[in-house]
Parts: sequence; C-alpha cells; structure tokens
Amino acid sequence: MQLASNHQPTILLIDDTTTNLKVAMQYLSAYSFDILIAHDGETGIERAKLARPDLILLDVQMPGIDGFETCRRLKASPITSKIPVILMTVFTETAYKVRGLEAGAVDYLTKPIDEAELLARVNTHIKLYHLQEQLETRVRERTAALEEEMARRAVQEQEKAELMELVRQQSEQLRQLTQLLLDNEDSQHSQLQAGQEQVDRDLLVLEQQLDHAAQLLASSPTQPQAAELALQTIRDARQVLDHVRQESRQLGTNLEEVTSIRTNLRANPLFKLSDREYEIFQLLAQGKSLTEIGKLLYLAKTTVSTYRQRIMEKLDVADPAELARFASQYGQSA
Repeated sequence: MQLASNHQPTILLIDDTTTNLKVAMQYLSAYSFDILIAHDGETGIERAKLARPDLILLDVQMPGIDGFETCRRLKASPITSKIPVILMTVFTETAYKVRGLEAGAVDYLTKPIDEAELLARVNTHIKLYHLQEQLETRVRERTAALEEEMARRAVQEQEKAELMELVRQQSEQLRQLTQLLLDNEDSQHSQLQAGQEQVDRDLLVLEQQLDHAAQLLASSPTQPQAAELALQTIRDARQVLDHVRQESRQLGTNLEEVTSIRTNLRANPLFKLSDREYEIFQLLAQGKSLTEIGKLLYLAKTTVSTYRQRIMEKLDVADPAELARFASQYGQSA
C-alpha cells in the first residue's frame, strides 16, 4: 500500500512503551514512511510543532498527560490543529472511542495492532489530509482571485462613475455656456432694437423740422429773416439726417451679425437632443461601444442601440461613422 503522490509522508509515533513503538516502526518503515517518535505527550506535542508530520499515531494510556489530553492540546494549537491523529488503545468500549473523537482524533486503532489495518488507515488519513490541504489552498487562491476581481471591479466602477460625472459636467457646462451666449445675444439684439427705435424717433423729428421749414418758407417767402431761419432749420435737419444715416447703417450691420449668430446657435442640431441622448452622443463620439455605454449607464445594449438610432435621426446622419464625423465637426472629441 502506497500513497498516490511522490511525497514521502512523515508519521509521528507517541507511545511510552518501547515494544509498541518498535512494532509500529517495523510495520511502517517497510513502506518508506519517515518515522519520528516521542515517549510522552509533552514531548510529542513539541515534536509535532517542530516537524509538522503528516499524521500522528497516539497511544491513549501514557504517564503524565494521557492521549486524550495530548490530542486536545494538539488540536488547540494552530500549528498542529489540522494534523490527523489516530488513537491507539487496548480498550474497545464505545465510550473510549467517543471520547477520543470528541478530543479531535480522526480514527481509532485497537491493540494489538494489525499491520494491514494500520497501513490502510494511515494511507487513507494521510491522503485525506493532503486532499484537504489542496482544497484549502485552492479555496485561498480562489478567495484571493475573487478579492482581486472585486477590487478590480471596484476600481472600474469608480472610474466609470468619474467618467460619467465628467460627461455630465461637460454636458451641463456646454449647455450653460450656450444658453449664456444666447442670453447675451438676446440682450444685444434688444439693445440694437432699442437703437433702431431711437433712429425712428430721430427720423420723425427730422420730418417735423423739414415740415416746419417748409411752412415757414411758404408763409413768408418775401421776408429775408424768415427765409434765413428756414434755411438754418433745413441745414440743422440735414445734419441730423447724416447722423441718422450713419447710425442706421451701423445698426443694420450689427443686427445682421447678431441675427446670424443667433440663427447659427439656435440651428445647432445638438439642441434637439435630450440630456440622456446627449450623454450617449458624447460617449459614442469618444469611441465607446454599445456594450461599454450600456455598462456605464446601466442600460441594456438594445436600449443604447435605440438611443443611437434616435440620435442619428435627430441629427440627420446615416450611420455611426458619419455620426463620428458630425461630432468632430461640432467640436466634440471623436
């Protein structure tokens, strides 16, 4: 009987009887086990902590601390707690076996020990011990991998949250700046309109002055003083007229510029997009796939696809490639 692995197991024998030790050593040495011995419980515990054997064969009746107490102490120490312990005794009563199992033993051998039974139980429990170690190692590795994956996902979630916050801030800033610009242009437009109204009033004054001059000339054509007064009035009116013409030309130019800016701003097709559509538009412009956008916004891929189709319809573009060119044209990162 041999272990399946190439590992050469170490067995610690704890027994105060030399004859028992010799018999057990004779049985086990023939099968290439490394054998360590101890003649009492205290020594056995110390040797177990130093050597960390693969299995301990422990006699129940010994001077000092007996096998049950020795087993309890072995199981209480984190260094030796996982090492399987098989108790050896001449007692066959069930109460002794239960007491041994309660102390932490994994099995029980009745003296005189049968060689075949000894080897079978030793091999079985050593294999189980190493299988348990392998399982615990795999669990630790898997746990470490899961913790690493959780940490990686936490970082991804943080990065995703930061990206979405940046997209939201950029969107909000762009809309605020655009609205501010529109408000400013509206204010200028109002001022220009007020200027235009002033021009109209000046023209009315001019017309009144010209009418007054005409009346003066008509009523007193032979009076030099009246004629001179009329001519002066006409000259003053012409000065006002020249001034009004200059202002009118300037106002017309300014109005054309403001109207053009307002028209261009309000014609920007991005204003057709909702806040969610604008977020998706920005992410598409950054080269994000539908799957990536879905993960960022917690949306299904099909939902993102529907949003993309709406965006292309509102912006009147035919395909994603044209959408990317459109984003570049309007100053977005593509």
